[in-house]
Amino acid sequence: MTVKELRDKMVDITHIRDRAIVLIQLKLGLRATEVCNLKLSEIHLANSGVLNHYDEMGSVRALKNRENAVYIPHDREGNKSRRPRVLPLDDELRHALLQYLLIRPDNGEPWLFLSKNGRTQLRQKNVNVVWKDAFHPEYAETEDFRAVTSHYGRHRFTTFWRVEEDLNRELIKYMRGDTAGSATLDDRGAIDEYIHTYYEDIEPIYRERIYKLGL
Repeated sequence: MTVKELRDKMVDITHIRDRAIVLIQLKLGLRATEVCNLKLSEIHLANSGVLNHYDEMGSVRALKNRENAVYIPHDREGNKSRRPRVLPLDDELRHALLQYLLIRPDNGEPWLFLSKNGRTQLRQKNVNVVWKDAFHPEYAETEDFRAVTSHYGRHRFTTFWRVEEDLNRELIKYMRGDTAGSATLDDRGAIDEYIHTYYEDIEPIYRERIYKLGL
């Protein structure tokens, strides 16, 4: 799908939470399970309104001194990544997340995204339904193409950086949560050093070059 085709579909998503879910996968290449497992403490938005409302926002150690970023752990059940990572949030994604956080049910749950009915942690099937509602039947499976599902966001993210931008392979592996370099992560210090090494490399590149949907 072209950027214009993606934009047209995004504009059609009127539910604020659903738009943020699709956008975070397109912009960061997150798996559906990683989206479900994100906590408020693992995301930072430089906005006084949400920071004052959500005391725990951005409180994980990996986000210290890192504004407008998200931390994705590797050792949470359902997360398949081999390494933790911190990724930047661009202006479009920040705006979508801010809109959602301003109306998010305040029920004490730690999860960033809540289900529509039970107001509890999302399940993978919930994320898949969001994508199906947004992209089907136009982008359902055909004889020539796979269906556009939640995995498409990760595919689009990887293709953009690897093919369109020809980014260093190690940096792409870091952003995807794959094994990057030869770093050993046997303790907290090693994890901190690993994240620092790669995040500081990718942050300016990401913020300058990530594709814009014009939302």
